[in-house]
Amino acid sequence: MRRIHAYPGFSEALREQLAEAFPEREFVVWASPEEFIEGIADVELLLALRPPRAHWSRARALRFIQVPGAGLDSLLPAPDLSERVRIANARGVHDPEMSEFVLASILALVKHIPRALDQQRRREWRPFASRSLAGGTVGILGLGAIGSALARRCKALGMRVVGTRRHPAPLPDVDAVYAADETRRVLAESDVVVVALPLTDETRGSIDARAIAAMKPRAWLVNVGRGGIVDEIAVVRALERGALAGAAFDVFVDEPLPPESPLWDAPNLLVTPHVAGLFPDYLKRVGALFVENIRRCEAGQPLLNEVDRSRGY
Repeated sequence: MRRIHAYPGFSEALREQLAEAFPEREFVVWASPEEFIEGIADVELLLALRPPRAHWSRARALRFIQVPGAGLDSLLPAPDLSERVRIANARGVHDPEMSEFVLASILALVKHIPRALDQQRRREWRPFASRSLAGGTVGILGLGAIGSALARRCKALGMRVVGTRRHPAPLPDVDAVYAADETRRVLAESDVVVVALPLTDETRGSIDARAIAAMKPRAWLVNVGRGGIVDEIAVVRALERGALAGAAFDVFVDEPLPPESPLWDAPNLLVTPHVAGLFPDYLKRVGALFVENIRRCEAGQPLLNEVDRSRGY
């Protein structure tokens, strides 16, 4: 019997979804790295989140990997993975949820919601004023599916929207689209900067102290891309000296975020545990994508969200 494999353990609902689509096949779930390493030699079709590295040379039968998230830094680079293996990610699966989460984070920062909650816990009645998003500029670094969905929501609030894209071209709800090498221009124009980039050799560490210095005084920074893109210590220092009005991080260099990280105590920093794209039916949507891509792979057709390894996404 031909098998479909998943790692690490995924839900029973996903198993049922695949069983309904492919009743003639067995769906096998590995719960541990040891099971993955032991069984990888016989796998053809794989759904994998953060698979163990350095074992792909044994994957002689592997034809297709579906990554259940948008980011590929947990898989690539993989020099020992055969070029014949096709890869797809899950970009677009959580665009509405992620863009809503980013907007909620922006509003929480601008309207001082963490301060209000802290005052409530302390039973303190201390009125405060807050700035408005209407008429301000949001800069979205990475106008992909998530960035474009966010642009629509920010535009509805009366904001000017600018951003970067690998291949600049006009986009609905975006007032100005710049190339990646014009990032500093976006930073200088924006009251709110949102990082929604993939982690690649080009983006790693790109939002450093110099980039933060190029931002408007008292601007806000939100990162929902990948932790390795933003220099976390540079952000902490900018917050401490008041160069940034606030920041919101949903992704980090080290996850889970260690208890000793200075990010926990940084002023005006909202920390969330990589949950911007999570919602109850997430795996159901990923399962539907996996099913469709298995069918496309076996028919020799283009995959949905097929990855270009040379770009890293």
